[in-house]
Amino acid sequence: MGITTFVTLATLGLASVPVDAPKDQVLAQATPFISTQGITVPRNDYMTTSKGCTYRKTQAPGYPPRWILVINPQRMGMPKPQGRCSGMM
Repeated sequence: MGITTFVTLATLGLASVPVDAPKDQVLAQATPFISTQGITVPRNDYMTTSKGCTYRKTQAPGYPPRWILVINPQRMGMPKPQGRCSGMM
């Protein structure tokens, strides 16, 4: 089989190269942050301003922390905003 034929068949999903999956590694899915199973949200990562705007703290490695607006805070049991809120602090 020529390389062009193999590439065409592999693209269509009709040919594959056998690959051994690593036996010592386990792939796991992270627990959802908010779900219907009653998982609680960490309270120390949230801040509510005097206007009722709720923000969540985020931080990428090597960068300072930022506060991002939570769109529907009432779904997490937090107060509904009373005024206009800035998207980020």
